[in-house]
Amino acid sequence: MIFQISHHSKIIDAQIDLPYSKSISNRALIIQAICQNSFKISQLSKSTDSQELLTALNQKDNHIKIGDGGTTIRFLTAYLATTNGTFYLSGSPRLNQRPIKDLVDALTDLGANIQYLKNDGFPPLKIIGKKLKGGEVSIQADISSQFISALLLIAPTLKEGLVINLKGQVLSRPYIQMTLDLMHYFGIQNSYHSNCIIIKPQQYLAKDLKVEADWSALAFLLECMVLSKNAKLRVNGLWQNSWQGDIKVLELFQALGIKSKFINNQLELIKTSIPTQNNFDLNLKDYPDLAQAYICTLSGLSKTATIEGLENLKYKESHRLKALQEELSKIGQKCKFSQSDFRLLMSQIKRPQERFDPHNDHRMAMCLAPLALINDVSMNEPYVVEKSYPTYWDDLKKLGFTISVLTD
Repeated sequence: MIFQISHHSKIIDAQIDLPYSKSISNRALIIQAICQNSFKISQLSKSTDSQELLTALNQKDNHIKIGDGGTTIRFLTAYLATTNGTFYLSGSPRLNQRPIKDLVDALTDLGANIQYLKNDGFPPLKIIGKKLKGGEVSIQADISSQFISALLLIAPTLKEGLVINLKGQVLSRPYIQMTLDLMHYFGIQNSYHSNCIIIKPQQYLAKDLKVEADWSALAFLLECMVLSKNAKLRVNGLWQNSWQGDIKVLELFQALGIKSKFINNQLELIKTSIPTQNNFDLNLKDYPDLAQAYICTLSGLSKTATIEGLENLKYKESHRLKALQEELSKIGQKCKFSQSDFRLLMSQIKRPQERFDPHNDHRMAMCLAPLALINDVSMNEPYVVEKSYPTYWDDLKKLGFTISVLTD
């Protein structure tokens, strides 16, 4: 399917119910599966990632096939390694190209029995689950925080608990903290000092959970606001005291002219100015999911900037740095990337002569669509957004976008 996307008035005035956090939902689903007593999760994410994890945890067949969910396969790998039975775990072709070796090595050190069925270091996997003794492991922290969160979630069930030593630069640290905060909500104590996390044997306590909306999803709506002429937005579902580190998005976009405040549990946002500062360089190693929206916003504003701390974006649904360069070049953006950063040079943005391709990556689709506020754009495979934000296109329509279906 192909979408034609435009915005005629360039003015935004809307109220949005953001999707519920898949990050919180996925962690809660694993805890629910482990917990000895049942509890209710309300406002569970409707994203394909969370729904696939829910299905996998409830299915009776030991051949588990999921889609593109990196979190899903990593959390399941650790969970199944501690669950009696033999399981075969695989994903989409892209997911089977995403590394899982560091997690498997750590689980193997703890006594797990996991075998690669095709290529060493990558899914699909054969997992012979059993009770694990636990102990101490070291793991690289500069590939994926999801490896660490997967280990943390099973840590209380291990006979000797778990000591995790984080090696190298820690990327996405707030996601690790989110996991620990959610575990604490369910009664699990921890010690986290000097890149060492200690969790002793404990039991999760059943406690109903209401899932917050997704702060990272807000980034794409803020991108729309910055690129508009005038914008007011009221957003439901977010918490002022959030577990999610991506609440940082408010600070990022404040520098781009967006003012925010909570009124009666609703987040009110307004575009107050056009950014006049000269330095937009940032290190987003703790907030990589905000990088694409921030980069595309700066591109739409014709700014020069270097965004660092992006080492793990090549391991996502797409090679996000390469995908950004390829797609932004279609609007005349001069840019280049290295292993860890992305550089924008001030460019004259033009109407794209080619359709945007999201590279089968939900965040690519969501960061490219707001550029329609500058020039009309078209996009292949727009429904990839369902991975994390199923109502994205409906919400863009509420923001005043016109979205039409084209034939090829």
